[in-house]
Amino acid sequence: MPILNNKEVIVIIDAWSGGKYLIPAFQALGYFCLHVQSPFLPAVFVADNQLAIARSDRHIVHDGDIETLLNTLQPYAIKAILAGSEGAVALADRLNDALALAFSNRFELSAARRNKFLMQEQLARRGVASIMQRLTADCDELQQWLASHDRWPVVLKPVQSAGTDGVFICHDLAQAIQAFDAILAKKDLFGSPNREVLCQEFLAGEEFVINGIACQGEYFFTELWQSKKQQRNGFPVYETQYLHYRNDAGFDVLAAYTAQVCQALGIENGAFHAEVMMTPSGPVLIEIGARVAGGADPYIIEECLGHSQIGKLVQAVLHPEVFLQEVRRQRDFSGHRRAAYVFMISPSTGRVQSSPEARFIAIDGVISVNYHHVPGDIQQETRDLLSSPGVVIAIRDNPALLKQTIAEIRDVEGDFYHSGLMVE
Repeated sequence: MPILNNKEVIVIIDAWSGGKYLIPAFQALGYFCLHVQSPFLPAVFVADNQLAIARSDRHIVHDGDIETLLNTLQPYAIKAILAGSEGAVALADRLNDALALAFSNRFELSAARRNKFLMQEQLARRGVASIMQRLTADCDELQQWLASHDRWPVVLKPVQSAGTDGVFICHDLAQAIQAFDAILAKKDLFGSPNREVLCQEFLAGEEFVINGIACQGEYFFTELWQSKKQQRNGFPVYETQYLHYRNDAGFDVLAAYTAQVCQALGIENGAFHAEVMMTPSGPVLIEIGARVAGGADPYIIEECLGHSQIGKLVQAVLHPEVFLQEVRRQRDFSGHRRAAYVFMISPSTGRVQSSPEARFIAIDGVISVNYHHVPGDIQQETRDLLSSPGVVIAIRDNPALLKQTIAEIRDVEGDFYHSGLMVE
C-alpha cells in the first residue's frame, strides 16, 4: 500500500560537488527531496548526478523549458529551492522568483551573482572594494585596456565558470593575447560558449575562502580557509588550504567585508562561497558563488568546529529562528583543531602504474584520500583545480602537527610520481 502525505518538499538543482550532501541531509529529517538536473551535465559531474538520481525521491531532467518545469513542480508544497552547484544558481533564482518563495535572494541581482564582470560592477556601485576590470570580445580593445592599465600581471578568465576553469595569469602582452584566444575558443565548464573575456587586475596578497549561510539578511560564517597556490605555466594551481576560524588573525575583517559583499549582491538567504584576497589595503573580492562550497566535505568542519555549511543551511531553511539566535550568540573557538586540504599537483602527464591511496591514508592525521585515477589511466599534468589528480585531507590538534603531516603527504606524493607514474 502506498504511503500518502502532505509533507513540504525541498527542491535541489544539480546536487553535485559539495551539493551532493544536501539530499541526504534533508531526507534524514524526513523531508521529500526532489532533484532537478540542468540541461547541460558537465562530464566531471556525471558520477555525482547518478548519485543524486539514486538518492532523490524524484528526479527531473530539465530541458530548458521553464514553464514545463514550473508545471511539473506545481503539485508540490515546496519549502525551498536550492542551488546545489554553480551552474544551478540562475535557475534556482528564477524558480524562487516565479513561485515567490521566502527563502530566496533578490532576483533583480541574479545576473550579478553569476556573471563575474557584473559582480564587480555591482560592488563598485555600492562602494564595496572591487577589482579594476574590462570585459571585451575584441582583441584590439583588450590591448588598449592593457596599455592604459600598464601593470602586470593581469588575470584573464571566462565571465561564468568555476574551479579555476579557463583562468590565466598573464605577465606580458603576448601571454594575454594567447589567453584571450584560448578562452574564446572553448566553452566554459557548464557548456556555454565564451563570447567575451574578462580581464582583471592581479590582486597581490593572501587568498582566503569564506563559506557561510545567509538567513533573512544575517550571516553565519561556517569556516574560513587560507589558500596557498602556485603558478604553473601561467596557470594558478591550488596547493594547500588551511582552516581558520574565529579567534584567528584576520577573521573579523574578512567576515565583515564578505557580509558587505553579500548585501551588495542581494544574497539574503542560502549558502555562499566567497574567494577574497587580503591585499595590503584590505580585503577585495575575487568572486562569490551563491551556493555551497564545491568539493567540501562537511565532516572536516563538524569535527573541528562543531558545525558545517550543510548543517547550517538545513537549519536556516527549516528553523530560521534558531539559526538567527546562533548568529547573534558569540562562541569561543580558540584552540580549535586544525585541518588542511592538500591538493595533488602532477608535474607531468603519464600512465598510472599503481595507486597511492594506501600510503597516504597510513600517514598520521590523514582522514580522507580522494585519488581520481586507477592503474592504466592517463593522468594529466596539473594545470588547474579540475586537473589535480586528487586531494588528501588532514586533521591535527595543532598547527605544528598539521605541518608535519603535510610534509609527509608531499613526500609520499613525490615518490608516487617517481615510481607510480610512467611518463609517455
